[in-house]
Amino acid sequence: MKRTQLLIIVGALIAAALGIFSYKVTRLGFPVVPNLDSNTWTIEAKVSFRGRGEPVTLRLALPNSDGAFTVVDESFVASGFGVETENTEAGRRAIFERRAQDGNAVLFYSAKLISVDQRYSGENRPTPEAVSDYRRSERRRAIQENATPLLVALDSVLTEALEKSAGERSFITQLARLSADEGDDRISTIIEGGPPEIENASDRLVFLLNAAGTPARHVQGIILDTDTRQAPLTTWIEYWLGDRWVSANGTTAEPLDDARALPIVYDRDPIVDGDGFNRLGVSWSVARNFESQLSRALERGEEYAPWVNATSLLSLPIDLQLVFRVLLLIPLGALIIVILKQVIGMPAFGTFMPVLIALAFRETQLLTGITLFVGIVAVGLLLRAYFNQLQLLLVPRLAAVLIIVTFVMMFIALAGEAMGIQTGLSISLFPLVIITMTIERMSLTWEEDGAAEALKKAAGSLAGAIPAYYILTSEYIEHIAIVFPELLLIVLAIVLLLGRYTGYKVTEFFRFKVLANEGRTSS
Repeated sequence: MKRTQLLIIVGALIAAALGIFSYKVTRLGFPVVPNLDSNTWTIEAKVSFRGRGEPVTLRLALPNSDGAFTVVDESFVASGFGVETENTEAGRRAIFERRAQDGNAVLFYSAKLISVDQRYSGENRPTPEAVSDYRRSERRRAIQENATPLLVALDSVLTEALEKSAGERSFITQLARLSADEGDDRISTIIEGGPPEIENASDRLVFLLNAAGTPARHVQGIILDTDTRQAPLTTWIEYWLGDRWVSANGTTAEPLDDARALPIVYDRDPIVDGDGFNRLGVSWSVARNFESQLSRALERGEEYAPWVNATSLLSLPIDLQLVFRVLLLIPLGALIIVILKQVIGMPAFGTFMPVLIALAFRETQLLTGITLFVGIVAVGLLLRAYFNQLQLLLVPRLAAVLIIVTFVMMFIALAGEAMGIQTGLSISLFPLVIITMTIERMSLTWEEDGAAEALKKAAGSLAGAIPAYYILTSEYIEHIAIVFPELLLIVLAIVLLLGRYTGYKVTEFFRFKVLANEGRTSS
C-alpha cells in the first residue's frame, strides 16, 4: 500500500511538472536555452535614508541614452514622494520630493539597458570643446618665454610621450605610463603645482590629457560583468579619440569594453545629493536579461495565462531573483549527493556537507577552492589537535578554531594582494562556518575511526562537491531553474524514489566481490 501511494505521488509530481513545462514551452514560447550573449541588462537602484521631519529633496543620478546603451522601461517606486526627471549638462537626474518625511524611507529606480551598435553609439553624445594643445610649437615657445616649474614639467612630460609614440592611442598609453611614476621629479612638480583635485594617477592622467589637447574626464559607473545584488561603483576615464569617447582604465589607459561600461556621473559629480535627510545608503543591482524570446513569452503569458506570470520568479525584484538563482540550484546539488550516497555509496562528512562545500567553491572557482580548502583544513586540524590537548569543551573549541581559520584566511588574502594574485581577494568570501564544521567533523572521525576513515570521508566530500559545483555554476541549468522552477518537482520525485531504494550500492559490489569469489572457489 505504501509503495502504491509513493508511486501515485511520484507520478503526480512528474505529470504536474511536465504539464506546466510543456505548456510554457509550446503555448507561450518560453525558451529552453538561454541567450548567453544577451545585450540587454536590467539595473535597479535602492536608496534608503532617514528623514528629519522636514521637506526632503533627493536627486539621484540616472544613466543616459547618449552612449553605448539606450535606457528604456524606466520605473520608480517612491510611495508618498513626487518624482520627476531633469536633463542638465551634468546628465540626467531623478528628483524625489516630499513636504515632510520623518523616519526611514526607501526609494527604488529600475530600468532596462539595451546595447547600441558601437558604430552609432556616439552619434548623440556631446562633442567636447577644443582644448589648447601643448604639443603645438607655438605653445612650446610661449612656455619658453614664460617658464614656470609647472609649465616646464608639463612640456617635458608631453614632449617625451609624443616622441615615444607613433599615434594618438600610443601617445595616451605613454602618457599614462609617465603619469603613474610618482618618483619622477616632473610628476612631483605637477602634483605640487597642479590643481588641488589631483590626488592619484587617474587624476594626473586626465589633467595631462586635457593639457595635451585630448579632452578627458572622470567617469563613475557600473561595469556590467555579471549578475550581482551589490554592484560596486567603479571609476574610470573617458578620452576623446577621433570622433568618439573611449572608456579606459584610469591608471594604464587600457580601453574598456564600452558594451560593459555603464557611465552614471562625470567629473566627480555625486550619485545622490539633496537635503532634509541623513543616514543615506545607495545600492545597485544588475541582472542580465535573456531577452527577446523570453520577453515575448512573458507578454503572451500576461495576455493568455496571467497565472504563469503571477507565479514566475522573473516578476520579483532583481535582488530576490539573484537569490533564487542560487537557491533553486541547491536541490539539484542535493540530488547529486543522494545518488552518490544511496546508489554509489560514497562516504562523506554529514548529509549535505558536499553541497555546502560546493557553495563555498562558487566564490573561489574550483581549483583555487580545492587548494585553499585542503590547506586551511590541514592547518585547522593541527590547531584542533592542539586545542584537544588543552581539554577544551566543544563550543569554545569550535569558536577557537573559527577564529584561527579567520586569521589564516586574512593572511592568505593579504599575501595574495601583495603578490597581485586575485585569489587573495576571493578567499575573503569563503564561508567560515563550513570550513570550521568540516575541521571539527574530520577531527572527530580521525579520533573515533582512524586517519584512513577520516581521509576517505574528506576525499568523498570533495569528490561530491565537484559535480555539485558544476551544477551550481552552470548558466544553462540556472536558466532552466529560474524560468521553469516547476521542474524541481521531478527532482523531488526522483529523491522520493531513491528514498525507497534498498539494493546494493556500487561500492558494495567491490566490498563483497571477495566473498563471491571465495564462494565460487569453495563450490
